[in-house]
Amino acid sequence: MKYIIVGILVFLTMGCKKIQEQGVTYFGGQIINPETNFVLFLKDEKVLDTLLLDENYRFLKKIPSLQEGLYTFKHGNEFQYVYLAPSDSVLVRLNTWDFDQSLVFSGKGSAKNEFLINLFLQNEKEENMMYQNFDLNEQDFHAKIDSLSKDRFAIYNDFFANEGKVSKGFKKLANTAIYFPLYRLKEIYPIFYKGVYNLEEFPEVSDTFYDFRNKLSLNEENLVSFYPYQNYVVSYLYNISSQLKQKDSTKNDLTVNMLNAINEHIKAESFKNLLLKRILINDFLKSESACRINEEALQLFLANCTNKDDVELVNNLVNDCKYIPLDEPLQDFEIVSYKNVSSTINELIKNKNAVIYFWSAAYMSVDYLVSRIKFLENKHPHLLFIGINMQTSPQDLDLESSVKLRNIPHQYLLPKDSDAHRYLSSKYPRTILIDHLGMVKNGFINLDSKKLDSELGKLILNE
Repeated sequence: MKYIIVGILVFLTMGCKKIQEQGVTYFGGQIINPETNFVLFLKDEKVLDTLLLDENYRFLKKIPSLQEGLYTFKHGNEFQYVYLAPSDSVLVRLNTWDFDQSLVFSGKGSAKNEFLINLFLQNEKEENMMYQNFDLNEQDFHAKIDSLSKDRFAIYNDFFANEGKVSKGFKKLANTAIYFPLYRLKEIYPIFYKGVYNLEEFPEVSDTFYDFRNKLSLNEENLVSFYPYQNYVVSYLYNISSQLKQKDSTKNDLTVNMLNAINEHIKAESFKNLLLKRILINDFLKSESACRINEEALQLFLANCTNKDDVELVNNLVNDCKYIPLDEPLQDFEIVSYKNVSSTINELIKNKNAVIYFWSAAYMSVDYLVSRIKFLENKHPHLLFIGINMQTSPQDLDLESSVKLRNIPHQYLLPKDSDAHRYLSSKYPRTILIDHLGMVKNGFINLDSKKLDSELGKLILNE
């Protein structure tokens, strides 16, 4: 109750005097411990507006003619959904230190959003629990799913009994939020079961195990930005692509199988483009060196993606790789410290095994970066880790982030005219590994790649 009162007070102090204005929708709130001075407001992953925080970290958006549906608000590297209908006045209050757990809604339309966030948190908890059950046989695993389904259906019925009349659009979204995470668990069950028992083949399942697929559509354009839906579709594509790889020895490239499956099953153009990009770039970044390009997958993507921006991004990634050939010296480039002292990269790495990681706050939080680098430095104390923020000015980082960066050494910025920008055209973070002779041993690996550790080990062995 105290949060509802605080929310109403926030709304009033922001000067909103026409809450009941016919057809006008309001979305606003307060961010505790903000990471930036704004909140992004999005629809279908497209930014509709940038909402600035005032001196009390509050924001408000007035929407005269709102289209009912699912929207997204993003602050820093975190995001969450908000369902809005005409004449709603939804307020959020959250603490960035515990984004999802601290999120509270109030105002007209808040009950729907409280239902969704509570269901989201419950999904996270139950999914983590269900990972302990992938060793069960089909019947026992199915019983676990049925039990969760009944619990959620009871919550669903209770909500609609208390809320009264809700739109068909929200009912559809609520059904997706309830059931699609469970359907996803069934899609990945054979894959995890195989892994648990170290089997050569996937387990056989009954003819009825996937009956739920008969009532699903993979082309719900109004749901493509909703993660429970999107994650189910990806899991389905991964499952059928993995099964195909097992059954047909000529189909042994999983990424190629998935791209072909997307082309076959996904007809909604924007969703198809999104999935094509997601699968290709994930394959690109998870390898031990992204410069070892999967040509067949690349050509499939280029032949079928109709989004010009996505095609340009992928082409930039490919071209970025070509600028740094393996087993050749790294071309020198200028960097500058946060105290505005200039130097060059080759001055810093001379005679050292070095890990040069380019990063951007657009792709990773400063908290994650600091934690990851501290872990790697402790594990590999004989390597020199050099961090280069692809942003070109210290003012691009807020004060709190700048303070956190002091917890890891060797932090630099790129001047606008630095030669390194030639191979950062995609804006994706990349890590370059250099041996003590100054030779490039890996020109493009992801900082959180599972194969990074083995690649770092090779640097030490070659010393």
